[in-house]
Amino acid sequence: MPLPLTAIRAVVFDMDDTLYAERDYVRSGYEAVGEHLRGRLGRDDRFEDWLWRRFCAGSAGGAFDALNSERGLGLSEAQIAELVEVYRQHRPKIHPRAGVAELLARLHGEFRLGLLSDGYLPAQEWKLDALGLRRFFEAVVFTEAMGREAWKPSPAGYEAVRERLGVPHSRSAYVGDNPAKDFLAPNRLGWRTIRLRCDGQVHAQNIPPEGGAPRVTVTSLADLDEALRRSD
Repeated sequence: MPLPLTAIRAVVFDMDDTLYAERDYVRSGYEAVGEHLRGRLGRDDRFEDWLWRRFCAGSAGGAFDALNSERGLGLSEAQIAELVEVYRQHRPKIHPRAGVAELLARLHGEFRLGLLSDGYLPAQEWKLDALGLRRFFEAVVFTEAMGREAWKPSPAGYEAVRERLGVPHSRSAYVGDNPAKDFLAPNRLGWRTIRLRCDGQVHAQNIPPEGGAPRVTVTSLADLDEALRRSD
């Protein structure tokens, strides 16, 4: 039988679109790219506004190629790649979701807390620094540091963060947002998996693979707090 929720001793969080709104990072990155392009091209265009409107209309991939074509910028492939690096290397202007810091402060006294996140380095490190939440986590694992093959849904990151926290799989919980990749591995490892669903999440419509649906879905931090404590 599964352990009751009250048996949880470690709570591991995803970062992107869980602790903060990923849309804010996208907009921050577009602003960095826009500033870079104005300097390179000597133009006053608000390139980031065009990119943001496109994103809000549901188009995220190939953003800089699309901008180059739409605005007739004449950028080479190497220059497009440079924009990608500007985006990934920028210092983000992001903030935690309202109430996240307070929730982590409460949980910190009751559970061992960890962070497990995919994504390019050093961008993930800079995101965590910008959020100002590092102090709450006893273990931080960025799967990129383990190799691209360790990105979710690989179990490698979950194994690593659990080992650092020193808590059995059966007493661990994972809180994430993306049903396509966040919950498959921890489900198989026997973790309690909790999806935090918020308005505007980028991956909200993703379909979970077989065995990858979260065991619990909550729509507020108050519900998450409760879900970590109540018994089945």
